[in-house]
Amino acid sequence: MTGDLLKELEEKYEKLRQEMEMHRILRDKYNQETREWVQRRNALNDEIRELSARIRELKAKRDEYNAKVREYKEKRNQWNAKVRELKEKLRSIDRAKGNREEMREYRRLKKKLRELEFKQQTLPLSPEKERELIEIIEEIAKKVREMEAVIEERKRKDEEYRKVVEELNEAREKAEEYHREMEKAAEEAQKYHDELLALLEKIDETRKLADEAHQNFLKSKELADQEHLKYVELRKEAKDYEKIITGLRQKQRAQRVKARESELHRKAEEIFERFKKGEPLTTEDLLLLQKAGYL
Repeated sequence: MTGDLLKELEEKYEKLRQEMEMHRILRDKYNQETREWVQRRNALNDEIRELSARIRELKAKRDEYNAKVREYKEKRNQWNAKVRELKEKLRSIDRAKGNREEMREYRRLKKKLRELEFKQQTLPLSPEKERELIEIIEEIAKKVREMEAVIEERKRKDEEYRKVVEELNEAREKAEEYHREMEKAAEEAQKYHDELLALLEKIDETRKLADEAHQNFLKSKELADQEHLKYVELRKEAKDYEKIITGLRQKQRAQRVKARESELHRKAEEIFERFKKGEPLTTEDLLLLQKAGYL
């Protein structure tokens, strides 16, 4: 009875041990995956911190150059306003010195010259008509050159006019200088802005990967915890089996010892009865009587 029960329990214990080992292996596998996902997530988070630091640097640089753009634009606008002011001052001088009609005639001739040159270049004309047009163009061009020479000479001799022209040229140079500086600063700002956009896109992708790694970490950890709980439950059950099996084995051994002792005493009684009857005993018989306590 005890032997059959013990065999049955040992078979169940072996199956339990195999199942327990399976859950241990799965637990260790998921724990390894958990560690790998933690390392992956942490590495991505480190990359995110590095990208964030670089993004802050790029924003600072971009904002610095945008501030310069605003500064140079304001100065350019101030000098352009000065240019307009000085141009108006020159016109006022012309009006005040009676040069208004002369300048009006000069502009009229310049306009007429452009119109005739355009007509010559674009309209189909007979040779005779073209010669007539060329003569008219040459005549007007001569008048324009003569008027320009007079105007320039007068301006050269007019100290007030010359001074305003110098101021105007300086104002134009300053406006152009600040415009160039503004364009350079705008290019630099755009360069940092483009790099910033690229890094913002990259950090978004990296954050997604880090979130995925974290989710996988949580999943593998949950699976590892589940397998560990199953392993612990089975280990507890296995210990109960071990206690029962150990008890049964001890009982089985005790029963075998008791059976051997009973058999020993039975044989010893038979030999002792023969001894009392005066029958001869062998050395083996005497050793058995001694072992059984009869001698």
